[in-house]
Amino acid sequence: MSKKLRPIVLAGGIGKRLWPLSTESRPKQFIPIFKEFSLFDLTLQRINNSLFKKPIIVSSERYLKQIQDSFERTGINPSLIVLEPESKNTFAPIIASTILSNKEFNDEKFIAMPSDHYISSNQNFYQTCRKALKTNKETLVLFGVKPKYPSQEYGYISGRRDKIEFLEKPSLEIAKRLFKKRNIFWNAGIFIFEKDWILNKSKEVDSINFKRINEATKKGERLGNLFYLKDSNFTKIKSISFDKGFVEKCNDISMLPLDAGWSDLGSWVSLRAFEDNQYPSIYENSLDTKIERPWGFFQILLETSSTKLKLIKVMPKQKLSLQKHKFRSERWHVIKGRAKVVRDNEKFTLELGDTIDIEQSQTHSLENVEDDPLEIVEIQSGEYLGEDDIIRLEDIYGRADLH
Repeated sequence: MSKKLRPIVLAGGIGKRLWPLSTESRPKQFIPIFKEFSLFDLTLQRINNSLFKKPIIVSSERYLKQIQDSFERTGINPSLIVLEPESKNTFAPIIASTILSNKEFNDEKFIAMPSDHYISSNQNFYQTCRKALKTNKETLVLFGVKPKYPSQEYGYISGRRDKIEFLEKPSLEIAKRLFKKRNIFWNAGIFIFEKDWILNKSKEVDSINFKRINEATKKGERLGNLFYLKDSNFTKIKSISFDKGFVEKCNDISMLPLDAGWSDLGSWVSLRAFEDNQYPSIYENSLDTKIERPWGFFQILLETSSTKLKLIKVMPKQKLSLQKHKFRSERWHVIKGRAKVVRDNEKFTLELGDTIDIEQSQTHSLENVEDDPLEIVEIQSGEYLGEDDIIRLEDIYGRADLH
């Protein structure tokens, strides 16, 4: 049995849910959230331990410079960097990396992990990895995280002794029910498996897709520690997640609880929950100081020529004016509290994690009817994003005629 794990580090995602903080040119995993360090940096530092062999990194050629810069900061020397010509989700890169690992190590054991998740306790993470190394090689080991709050953002694992079950990202009502159950965990997206076993199982699960991935590795090109998956048939590979493409079709599964301060920091809600308890604070690094308003305040977190990102805090029992905008549209993400929203002739109650779009010229208002502050991340898009693009129709603070 292998005494070390070969990490497969997935670094090709673009963090869509955190746009515009996370963009295609600089996705979440490469943003220096922790002073000069990124989540990718922290992931590399985490696997710089005697438990692990040199990692295989999977990404896109567009991020190669950012990846190599991270190697210089962290001192990590990878075994291989696999570059995909286009994103195929997570199943294809995990299987391709397994195929491309040193062929003489047929009993090699892998740990596949995202590069954009945060873990506060590396020691607890290592303890869970040691337990996984002792498991039967003829199985897939998942890491499950005990939920900290009802969330619609994650897939859930029902970790009963006799059977592991998977639940899709649920509605808020279902998430609230799941949160009260004992053996329910968030799926952390970390998988441990043995090489020959997973390759044989992958053939059984989807022989056509496995054959296409295998062909892409055979026809690719290696230059030093870079491997380019350049097969002309690469586009035919099915774009599917490892969860959907393999995990949910596999019966040989076990789960280990991970209690290591895990967060995927993948949405405004999870980022806000992280901000409450951890350092650093993205919100404290905003472009402007707090702009006070009668209902609370806002901060500008990011601004480009066509996009502005704001944190809006509405104090209890306060309400923004009924207004509309001539030049911009808005998207609101509820990251704390509950919001009452009017949009034209519609009325909504938005819970934690809910999102709503406000188009140009739509009348709208935002109200906090709760006893605790309400927080909204607002993303403005348009040709003009000035604060004077506000036409107030009604205002409880007597500002209807003011910008």
